Amino acid sequence: MVQTAQQHRDGETGHFPFRSDRIYFSGDAWYFLIRGGQSKGPYSNIDETKLALQNYIHTLNKLNRAFHMANDDEHTSKSQHKISSH
Repeated sequence: MVQTAQQHRDGETGHFPFRSDRIYFSGDAWYFLIRGGQSKGPYSNIDETKLALQNYIHTLNKLNRAFHMANDDEHTSKSQHKISSH
């Protein structure tokens, strides 16, 4: 089983639950749900689906961190510019 760093949703504390309600079987394949009610898949088995879901969450977390770092850098740059221009 692959372990990835997880983040709490707003308002959550404590142990991270495995959100198995995101994974479902339909027809002859496995899928997982993402926000907005969209599905990702098909996958041939539940283990492949769990891994794909973990990778999807990991990628979103990396993008989120990069976005926040870029915004922090931009804010710092603007603050320094205001200080130096006075």
